[in-house]
This record gives sequence, structure tokens and C-alpha cells, in this order.
Amino acid sequence: MKQSTGRRVLVVSVIGLILGLPVLFGVLLKKSVFGYKELPIYTTDEMGISVPYSVDEFSLIDQNGKTFTRDSIGDRILISNFFFASCPDVCPIINGHMKIASQKLENSSDVLFLSHTVDPYNDSTAVLRAYADKFEVDDNQWKFLTGKKSTIYHLARDSYKAVIQEVPDTNDFIHSEKIMLIDRNFQVRGIYNGMNFSEVMEMIVDARFLLKTYKDQSAIKEDE
Repeated sequence: MKQSTGRRVLVVSVIGLILGLPVLFGVLLKKSVFGYKELPIYTTDEMGISVPYSVDEFSLIDQNGKTFTRDSIGDRILISNFFFASCPDVCPIINGHMKIASQKLENSSDVLFLSHTVDPYNDSTAVLRAYADKFEVDDNQWKFLTGKKSTIYHLARDSYKAVIQEVPDTNDFIHSEKIMLIDRNFQVRGIYNGMNFSEVMEMIVDARFLLKTYKDQSAIKEDE
């Protein structure tokens, strides 16, 4: 499929009150209060009630043309981001960091990587297949997802609280450079700057910690 040669990516570095403050709060909570005894659950205030960031049910298509839903995740934790295949600079860097994370966690079958295109009109399954091949992904570990624009943008804005929008009269997108860590209850437990390698390394540590937490909880239940 022919793609626009004039496309460029506009990336929001500071998400602002919607995303920035919860990130700061989460880091302080995790490091100073719990001392890595627990990861924060990111929330938004809705009329005085704290509501967790939660991934809604969805149905999309992966790089092999197969339907992928929230039920397809099973008991795995998620590492998710947003991108588009023709993005010339930022997206390849972030997905390069995702690749490193996938290699660091390749022995953890309970971790699934999801990359959602914000340009589903151009990012067909064939395009995503070629893009995935560039990163030599393990299809069982890392899914590149396309589908209805309304579904993807709903996930981005309402579930992950990421900034996703089109720039009027252009082929450009404004989208978050963040990578999100999601637990088995589909709640956001970590938000990281995908352009910052040290934060990506922190994400890997947090993912391992979350997996250890589930393992410990399972061991306790078996002993009861």
C-alpha cells in the first residue's frame, strides 16, 4: 500500500496533567513508600472517585491477520505502546527499545508485548507483517495490532490515557512516546518514556517484579 512520503511524527514529550502527574506520583509511590514492595495502580479522579486506568475489551487484528482480543491475553501481563509504521524516527527508536525489552524478557512466557498502530488506514496486516519482520519479533511474544480506528483511539485515550490525535489538514499524528506496563487485571502499573533507555530498563525490572509478585501470591495460595 502506497504511503505518504510527507508524513512526519509529532511526539508529545510532556503529557500534562492527564498523564504527567500520575507518572510522577507513581514513581514516588513505588520508590519512597513501598520500596518495591508494590507497584502503583495508576488512577484518574472522576468526581472525587479514583478510577484505575483499565484496558477495556477490544477486538483487533495482528500482523498475521488473526483476530486478537482482550481475552487473547490470558493471564499474561502486558507491555504496550502506540506507533505507526511509516514514522521515520521516534517510533523506530521506541520499538527498538521494545525489542531490547522483549529480548531481556524472552524467557518470561507470561509477558506479552502489544504495539498498536495509530494509522490503521495505511498500516494493513501486510504492512505490520513487514514491520514486525524488521524487528525479527517472536509472534507469540509481540503483537502488532491494527483494526478499527475508533477501537484503537478509544484504547489510547480512555484506557491507557495516552495522547493520540491527528493534526488537521496533514498526514501527521500526535501520539505519546510512553510505554505502559499492564497487570493481569488490565490495570496500568507503570508508565515509562520509551525514548529514555534508562526508563525502559526500569520497566524491565518492574515487569520482573510484577511477575514475582504473582508467583509469590500463587505460592501462598498453594500453602493455604
